[in-house]
Amino acid sequence: MKTQNIIAICWLLVLTTSVHAYDLDSIYDVLDREIALADEYVGMKEQHLSSLREQIRRSRTLESKYEMTFQLYEEYSSYDDRMAKRALAECLDLSRQMGDAAREATTLCFLAYQNSLSGYYSEAIHWLTEISEEKLEGPAVGYYYYASTHAYGELGRYSDDETMSQYYYGLSDLYRDKFFEVADTTSTFFYERQLLYLLSSQQADQAEARCQQWSATVEPGSHEHAIMAYFRSECCRLRNDEAGRRYWLAVSAVDDCRNAVTNQASLWTLAELVGKDSDLERSNRYIEYSWMCTTKFGGHTRSWQVSPVITTINNNYRDKLSKNNRNLSILLGAVSVLAALLLASFLFLYKRNKLLAAARNELRRINGKLNHLNAQLNGSNQQMMQVNAQLHDSNRVKDEYIGRFLDLCSRYIDKLDAYRLKVNRRLKANQLKELQRMTSSEELRETETRELFANFDAAFLRLYPNFVEEFNTLLRPEFHQQLGPDSELTTDMRMAALIRLGIDDSARIAAFLHLTPNTIYNYRARMKSRAAGSRDELEDKIREIGLQREE
Repeated sequence: MKTQNIIAICWLLVLTTSVHAYDLDSIYDVLDREIALADEYVGMKEQHLSSLREQIRRSRTLESKYEMTFQLYEEYSSYDDRMAKRALAECLDLSRQMGDAAREATTLCFLAYQNSLSGYYSEAIHWLTEISEEKLEGPAVGYYYYASTHAYGELGRYSDDETMSQYYYGLSDLYRDKFFEVADTTSTFFYERQLLYLLSSQQADQAEARCQQWSATVEPGSHEHAIMAYFRSECCRLRNDEAGRRYWLAVSAVDDCRNAVTNQASLWTLAELVGKDSDLERSNRYIEYSWMCTTKFGGHTRSWQVSPVITTINNNYRDKLSKNNRNLSILLGAVSVLAALLLASFLFLYKRNKLLAAARNELRRINGKLNHLNAQLNGSNQQMMQVNAQLHDSNRVKDEYIGRFLDLCSRYIDKLDAYRLKVNRRLKANQLKELQRMTSSEELRETETRELFANFDAAFLRLYPNFVEEFNTLLRPEFHQQLGPDSELTTDMRMAALIRLGIDDSARIAAFLHLTPNTIYNYRARMKSRAAGSRDELEDKIREIGLQREE
């Protein structure tokens, strides 16, 4: 119920604020929501009808039962034609049981009206003939005239014979005039008949004025308000106000939906107009709901009126579908062409990619070969660089030691000559004992050996200034060695220095160091045992000392 109250408030706001602006989009949105809630409104209607039937069942007097059964008819009159007639038949039976001629006449009038309303004209005339006009009195007179003008008006409207049509219209006008003389001027029947008269005589302004007068007496959202809104749309039609016509038809349709009215003219008329506006989706939605209501109400009249509209809307909808199908076919053709082009492009790119992949594979293979060749070339370059370094090192050692050798040779020649002169002087002086003492002492040998080692150490350290540090990195920390007081190499260092210079034969090393080969062998074994890495690689690493720096 909260939802319904909110919708009702929104509906009143739309009705009061847009009446002159004709905001069709807003009123269409309201109508769409009401149609969506139609099942809820029908459910509420059925609950109310069920409650009335239960009250009738519990009623104890014929009079109260008649009143409630007639009320049941009024609820059914615009909702279910068959049940409305059944309720009137029960009212007729009750009035006859009571012997109440006034109620019987009233019931016969509404039986005639309900039958003419649903297109059963022969039945309507039959019930009218059951009434004696001369015996009528009170409200029944007005009901009789209203039922008569309505029945004959409908006969004139749907008669195929022009003469009979004019005859029926004449009778309808006659009873209409009689109705105006006795009718309650505030009743819905009176407003309906008067507006029909004004509209048929093209008096749009007067009809509009009557609608506004009527609007002030009815509650917005009621069934009477829906009827008033429909007549107001007819006023707009006469003035060629198409926006106003659509607006008031939508207002009427909204009221009909909210009151679960199935005998409605507004919605199918609006559906036809909306279809002319090319809003076929909405038009189709409206006509489907309208046809559902027509089926629910029963009768012939609405079916006759709605069927041509359904045919027109269906044709328009079919034309739109055909046009959409043509457009879809064109689009499908275009998509097919694009798909074919895309497929061709894909195949072309696929072949190109295969060629590129093959080229990449070949290039990868060639690059692999080049990398292999480069690796071999790098290896050769490394070997060449190593050989060059060794040659450079050998040349440097050769130059250094050739210079040292020549200097030593010159110095030894000078020493030998000085020694000769010294010996010669001793011989001339007959100093044989002194000469014997000089030649038997090893002092000269030791002095020359120390000088030889000093020259060797100085020359070697000049060639390899970082030898001691690099040599120590090859030994474990506890066996690291230091130079002597006068930058002298230790015996291990001299042995390693000779190995670095390419003298790796133990006998030659022993001869240079004035040691036995066995001692040199033990020195070498001891040095290998002190290696920080592999002992077998120690002497190879000694041979590489200083090469990296020279590179």
